[in-house]
This record gives sequence, structure tokens and C-alpha cells, in this order.
Amino acid sequence: MICYIYKFLYMFDAIIPMRSGSKGIKNKNMANFHGEKLSNYTLKKLLKIKEINQIFILTDSKDYKRKLIKNKKINLEYIRPKNLSEDNSNINTLIYDFLFWSKNKFELNKILFFQVTSPLISIKEIKKTILFIKRKKLMSLMHVTEMLEPPNECINKVGKNWKFLVGNHVTNRQNFKKFYFITGSMYYFTKKFFLINKKAYNSKSYAYKVDQINFVDIDTKFDLEIARRLKNANIRN
Repeated sequence: MICYIYKFLYMFDAIIPMRSGSKGIKNKNMANFHGEKLSNYTLKKLLKIKEINQIFILTDSKDYKRKLIKNKKINLEYIRPKNLSEDNSNINTLIYDFLFWSKNKFELNKILFFQVTSPLISIKEIKKTILFIKRKKLMSLMHVTEMLEPPNECINKVGKNWKFLVGNHVTNRQNFKKFYFITGSMYYFTKKFFLINKKAYNSKSYAYKVDQINFVDIDTKFDLEIARRLKNANIRN
């Protein structure tokens, strides 16, 4: 009983979506990343974090399941429905389906959400985030980082009659207001928060700033090459 209460209150479960049939890079979740499959590169990091109880893989691919590393903490039972494995599938709908599937099987409470396409998140950053969540007793959080290109210099289209996205153009970068974007490298929410809001985060979620290197979210060959080159670069804050 004590063990159950401890897990419910202090341990986290992780979920990782892995859809097959990606367009930019074929089977990008299995792409080579420094001698490892991209998915296994992330899994090996998460297995080193003692606060994570189980890691649930949300995939429609039997082939992916065969290629993932095997560990008692990695759960492959959930079968991602085909209608939630399309290009335009809503990730919140997938999470809801997973929670519905798991309700009579597992006692989930604190949930971490990771994407293997954001491989540059470090173990240190994950641990710091978990500690922050515990200390602040948060219900929901997402990773953000400062935008590489401020929206003050962004326009809405090419050709003629374009407009700046944010007000008037500011020539001096020193005068730019700071803006942040959601990296996708890590999300956190409680089961209760998700079931009430039907989404992993909203305007009340905590925006937790992480290192700017986490801007990479692999979708194209260009993104993959950037991630490969940045992995060993000593440029973290």
C-alpha cells in the first residue's frame, strides 16, 4: 500500500508517440542518430531517470516495436489506432484514447510526454524539470525557449503586399521584445488536468524555459543534419 501511494504521488509515467509513415524522412523515428535509432536514443536517456516508472510507446507500427530496445519499464501494449496515425491526427485525441485504454490497467497520475524527434534535450534538463514540477506542485508544464529569429523580423508571406507579424519593424535588435516558442521536447500534465481540459496544456500551464539548443524538432533531412551536428557542440547555456 505504501509503495502504491509513493508511486502515485511521486513517480511519473512517460508516453512517447511514434507514428509510422512520416513524409519528410521515411520512418524518421528509426533514423540513424549517432549510431543509434532515434527512438532508442531517447529511450536510453529516459531509462536513466529513476523518477520515471513506465514508458508507454504509442505507435501503430509492429516493425517499430520490434526495433525498440527491450526493458521492463518500456510498455508496448497500446496499439495506436489507424485513424489516429494520419498526418493530420490530433495529438490530444491520441492521448485521450490512450488514457481511456489504460484506465482499467494502470494507475496513471503524473504524465511526461516526449517526442523522439527532439533528441537534444539532456538528462540534466529532464531531471531539473521534474524537480521543478515537484517543488511547485504543478498540474501542467511545457518546455519553451527563446525564439532564434524574433517575430519583429518575420513577415506573413512572400511576394508583394506582405506585412510584419509583430507591429512595425524595429531596426535595433537590442530593442526587440523577447518571444518564446514551445519546443515540443517535453510536456507534463496530470491525468486530472488532461481529462478536465481535454488537452495537455493551455494558457494556465507553466512555460518552463530550457536551453536554446532544444529548438530542433526533426521533420526533414535538414533538421536531422542540424541535430546531428549540434549533439556534440559545447554550446549549452
